[in-house]
Amino acid sequence: MKKTVACIAGVLVSAAALAGCSSSPSNEAGTSPSSTTTQAATTGEAKPANPGTGIIEATTMTSCDTAQGKVTAKGTVTPPEGTKGTVKITVSWVDPKTSAVLARGEQTFKDAAAGKALDWVANAEVTKPATEIKCVLGATVL
Repeated sequence: MKKTVACIAGVLVSAAALAGCSSSPSNEAGTSPSSTTTQAATTGEAKPANPGTGIIEATTMTSCDTAQGKVTAKGTVTPPEGTKGTVKITVSWVDPKTSAVLARGEQTFKDAAAGKALDWVANAEVTKPATEIKCVLGATVL
């Protein structure tokens, strides 16, 4: 009789535990579906973080170090006619296998005159090891 009562008690405990695992719908956040908010549709239009005008065609890079440690890139930029504003030259030292930017340098020329060639220099330090390093040039008028 004791074994039968123990078995019945065990079955009842198991049944109670399984009842707590019902598949009734629930919301983990504790809110009902009717109080859910929706986000407005986006246009998909990308907004630039740096709203300048690119002038890469007016920029040359004459040298760029591609070894670990202190690195320097040099070149010239000639702002096109009709260009007004600040010219910003950027150089990124990149690992082409991973696309990781290892270092970044820049030089800025405020109120650069259109048509006048300017020599630029960008310095940085590559601290992460890479089997290959490439220089990526950028030029913008802000």
